[in-house]
Amino acid sequence: MKRILAALVVAATAVLAVTLLSSGSDAPTPSSGPTALQSATLDQVVRPAKPPKAKFVRTIFATSSLKRSEFMLDLCKGPIAVFVGDYRPRLIAEHDYCGGLAWIPKLGKGDAIKLSGDGVRDGTYVVKTIGHAPRNETKVRDLPHTDIVLQTCVSQNTMVLVGMDLFEPVTVTS
Repeated sequence: MKRILAALVVAATAVLAVTLLSSGSDAPTPSSGPTALQSATLDQVVRPAKPPKAKFVRTIFATSSLKRSEFMLDLCKGPIAVFVGDYRPRLIAEHDYCGGLAWIPKLGKGDAIKLSGDGVRDGTYVVKTIGHAPRNETKVRDLPHTDIVLQTCVSQNTMVLVGMDLFEPVTVTS
């Protein structure tokens, strides 16, 4: 009787061991790759970045079409916003002798200005490109591909074109 009981215990233990070993095969083995905990990432924190300090602050005097821009510029009341076409940057122009020479050529890459008024989105704009072009020969297609372009003459033959983008205040940090 003891022998039969011992044989049943051994058989039951063997069945239990086989069952446990075969049901545990769903668990990942150490060589099957990282676990969910090992590959988890933390959410990124989004916080507003401070705008760069504005080197100049200007208010747009008026808006104009390209055809009427010379008349508006000649009033010498400040920079004007010129609409030069859909999908084109807004041209911000001011005669050199009306004040444009006092600020536009003094900007360098990365400098910022604050603009407000008619024809522009109020905000801080950052210099992306600076170029020079022949006066009275530059075409709209020659303007840089930025949100706005500042323009003033720097000599009898040359004008400066400063391409600027509106500062976007959101940055991602971890």
